[in-house]
Amino acid sequence: MSELTFGLAPEVRTTDVDEAADALGRVYVAAALNPIGTKSVNMQMNALQLPLLTAGYLGFGVDVAIRADDVTAYYIDAPLSGRAVSRWRDGGLIETTIGSVAVFTPGTPCVLDWSGDCGQICLKVSELQMRRQLEAMLNRPVRKRITFARQFNLSTPAANDWYHLVRLLARNAGQAGGLLNHRLAVGNLQLLLIQGLLQIQPHNYTEALTEGARAASTAVAKAAIDLMHEHPEKPWSTADLARATGVSARALQRAFERSDQPSPMMYLRRLRLHRVHTELAASSPRSVTVTMIAGRWGFVHLGRFASQYCQLFGETPSETLRAPSHAAFPTA
Repeated sequence: MSELTFGLAPEVRTTDVDEAADALGRVYVAAALNPIGTKSVNMQMNALQLPLLTAGYLGFGVDVAIRADDVTAYYIDAPLSGRAVSRWRDGGLIETTIGSVAVFTPGTPCVLDWSGDCGQICLKVSELQMRRQLEAMLNRPVRKRITFARQFNLSTPAANDWYHLVRLLARNAGQAGGLLNHRLAVGNLQLLLIQGLLQIQPHNYTEALTEGARAASTAVAKAAIDLMHEHPEKPWSTADLARATGVSARALQRAFERSDQPSPMMYLRRLRLHRVHTELAASSPRSVTVTMIAGRWGFVHLGRFASQYCQLFGETPSETLRAPSHAAFPTA
């Protein structure tokens, strides 16, 4: 579990309740802390503040009630140990332990009761950022507040894949020379987390995301492919490509299907794999590493990257680096 506590991210440790509340307010949410049966806490907070979201580990070391009257962002709390009970003013109540997650929507005051052994991975996404990502996915303005279901079940394959990305972020937070030092890799990971939540967790726009979109022409797929070839280094998402080509994300995916192409993100991944192959073939193992080049092209899961690379080229990335060979990306 220690690898999931964002141990290399900036850390706050304090026993003072006021200092703990101040740190919590600066990083996550303004809240009143009320330790149960004691006058102090044993707070540990390790948090990584990225451009699109904040992610970290939080524990108070004692039974504590947390009252948040002004919830201004989206919060996703996943216990690594202990138990948390979340109570909303409208009467809603959920209990979370390992394997379950609480999701908090802006404008919903609540009280959280954490057990003394409760330690949680906590994500924060601003309301503006959540709305921007949904607008990009829908390719239209979002007028109403996005309201999520409050309990997120990690037992489904899609949810488990999403949580794997959270764990990947925790393991790489603060690592010198790690994947999060690469702009494209960290940008991709943030988009996958936010857009993945919007796709997986039910909310009041879920139907709009899943409803059938108009069939886009194959010309739209070609336009998106041209954009990816012109700027493969950009942190493209399906929503970004859809917006750039003037359609919805669903319509773009269908345009790729009609063009007998893989999905937009699979196409982009293959394109970047070829760019990695070209760089490895032209480089010396004395000057670069596979990790450096893979991270530069946005690959955050090295095991999966190596498997995909070997499947595409019939050799490992290390073999390409040690024995350079060139291959051109096939025309679309």
